[in-house]
Amino acid sequence: MRVIAIGDTHGRDIWRQIGSAEMNFDKMIFIGDYFDTKDKIYPDEQIDNFNEIIELKKAFRDKIVLLLGNHDFHYLKNVDETYSGFQYSHRLAIQEVLEIAIKERLLQICDVFQNCLFSHAGFSKTWCATNQLDTNCTSTEFVKNANNLFYTSRQSFKFKMGINRSSTGDDITQSPIWIRPSSLAKDKIDDYVQVVGHTACPNIKIENDIVMIDTLGFSKEYILIQDNQMHIVKMP
Repeated sequence: MRVIAIGDTHGRDIWRQIGSAEMNFDKMIFIGDYFDTKDKIYPDEQIDNFNEIIELKKAFRDKIVLLLGNHDFHYLKNVDETYSGFQYSHRLAIQEVLEIAIKERLLQICDVFQNCLFSHAGFSKTWCATNQLDTNCTSTEFVKNANNLFYTSRQSFKFKMGINRSSTGDDITQSPIWIRPSSLAKDKIDDYVQVVGHTACPNIKIENDIVMIDTLGFSKEYILIQDNQMHIVKMP
């Protein structure tokens, strides 16, 4: 099995180059945050890019995994909170494409391969306990239950201020689209290597069984898992 995971796209189309470079992959995981950007990528371009990713998912449903990030979440219906980079003028157009993708179950919260748990930001014990998400079940059951929780109760994934009073989500109370690595390291659920985006890094960082892959705006690195080994690959 060849599994690749790429960080936050934020409207960038570098995923095409990665897909071309790794044509024989068995699974390609997008870590979320398809929208909002600090680059000069206009909202219409971001929407077009997301629609292309969705078409890829439809064409290879079992091979492409699309996770949801906080910069996608704040456009959803009934969320009623916005974060940095929110594009007010295009919010309804972005909301429409996201809601259609969720209705068709093309977007999800997490996925697993071997002992690697993929989500936008990571799962803490505190958040799982608060939301009655059993962490002692099999990895397949955990992923199924976490994704079902999102489909049935998206309010559970909203920003929740914790004891640190961190405006950037650096609290163990935060959901798997918001928690920051320092809090995740203190309270991560057991038995998994958690592969996450959300916190931008110059290079992929592996520490405390946390793999931080939000590097597409910097080093353009991504993760390749093959023959039970994790490799860091850099686009030219």
